[in-house]
Amino acid sequence: MKAVYPAAGKERLLFCAIFITQMSLIKNEFAPITFRFGFVEASFLSLCVAFEQWHRDIDAKFAVKTEFSNIVAPLETALLSLQPLTTPLDRYLLVETKSNWTAIFANGLRVNDVFSPVSHLPLRLNCRGLEVGYAPDRSKSDRKDLIRMWGHALFALYGPSNTDWLNRIRYLSVSNDVRGWSFSESGDVQQYEELDAYKKRQIQERLTFEMLERYCRALGIEVNQLDFYGPRSCAVKTFWIFMNSTSRQATQWCRSSVTLPAARPARLPNN
Repeated sequence: MKAVYPAAGKERLLFCAIFITQMSLIKNEFAPITFRFGFVEASFLSLCVAFEQWHRDIDAKFAVKTEFSNIVAPLETALLSLQPLTTPLDRYLLVETKSNWTAIFANGLRVNDVFSPVSHLPLRLNCRGLEVGYAPDRSKSDRKDLIRMWGHALFALYGPSNTDWLNRIRYLSVSNDVRGWSFSESGDVQQYEELDAYKKRQIQERLTFEMLERYCRALGIEVNQLDFYGPRSCAVKTFWIFMNSTSRQATQWCRSSVTLPAARPARLPNN
């Protein structure tokens, strides 16, 4: 069977023109998906198998059904399989890379929870996981075409063993909120870290976009290079298979979504 490539061309994620900035992960052409995503230090096939086994347990416990579809396409096309963006999220995209790591993206509209797979799967696969995030600060913008949002930078490394907080090895964060900018760090310092930066007076400069790039590169991850990703991906979609009327109404009330341009994920043989 031949792979059918999802439609490409002009179809891009809805927010690309709103959030694009010179300093942004993968240029934020696919924001807000690229505001936060992750990696697991395992081969693409190994991660797909572990992810499916993990979701079998989740499906049985919470009366949901998870479907997996294979895609062969460039990253910018494969990301369209995450549409629509929703709250709460219900889709993941696993993407092979030109390294020992596999990338994980999610379709959260307001929050992309890649923490769950990035922290849990290293325990199953005896490897490391990485959560990385960077979003421009738009908290003071008056533009009507912008979603007002708080800036942040995040680097969180996980391992195969328990630590003082779950299995997290190292945590670095710079974030803005109503109280102003704050810096947080915990765990074991890694040899590639730029420790002098954490003493800078300007809190935003303690963990910068460029530092995230260098930290990821030290782990073998070219986080901002599009040709680092793909071509194989696996789209993961979770459905509720039973829900009473009260739960359904509550879910419909709280769920928000943004519909993106249509795309057709390629379905490939399982072999």
